[in-house]
Amino acid sequence: MTDTWDSAGYIASSRYRLTVCEYLSANGSGLPSRIAVETDLAQPHVSRALSELREQGIVELLVPDSQQKGRLYGLTDLGELAYERVALDQRVELSVVDASDFPANDLLEELEAVHGDSLRAIAWCEPGEAWVHFFSPTLEGEYDEDTLKTVVSTLANHESMSESLDELPAGGPEYIVIGLEKALVVRIPLDDSVNLLVSVDKSFGTKLDALTKTCLQATDLQVLDADD
Repeated sequence: MTDTWDSAGYIASSRYRLTVCEYLSANGSGLPSRIAVETDLAQPHVSRALSELREQGIVELLVPDSQQKGRLYGLTDLGELAYERVALDQRVELSVVDASDFPANDLLEELEAVHGDSLRAIAWCEPGEAWVHFFSPTLEGEYDEDTLKTVVSTLANHESMSESLDELPAGGPEYIVIGLEKALVVRIPLDDSVNLLVSVDKSFGTKLDALTKTCLQATDLQVLDADD
């Protein structure tokens, strides 16, 4: 189950990989050139995405490796399961908001005061709905709506990983760190229905415990208010 979640996260973290998997799921198989034409992606992006997905066991080559023409690709069983999870997670209602409309404005102020330039984005996730705030307008422009929705919902909804960790002698995790290509994402459960996703630079030097402590302390009031 964890392999499926890892693969879903890998698909979701790139719009090229996501689009390629969407095409293969809908059509059963595809040639790189045909995928590029029908998805309006540049063929080098398609070829790179297929290569990356193949390395992760999500996509497989359906013809002999020695065949140079007509290289047909399809999703593996793992790829089918992972993409199904991504497709379901895309149903979340997501809003990109300014600081004033984020559910925990005090948290944003505290994070910026303590962790400053290392911050990339933050998502407040409730069942079926999420609010995302980018700490830099430049970063916001890097994500189209569908990709952002998929990344947030996939990372927020991974009960299988939490359940497997709950069974360990150390008990359930206070937070989980997910490594993506350009960032680290820290998933912090605030209560049974609210999760925070905090994205920071991969070079983030501050101890993660300090980041989670800031989030938990700054959101304690908001969570209590929501329960009332």
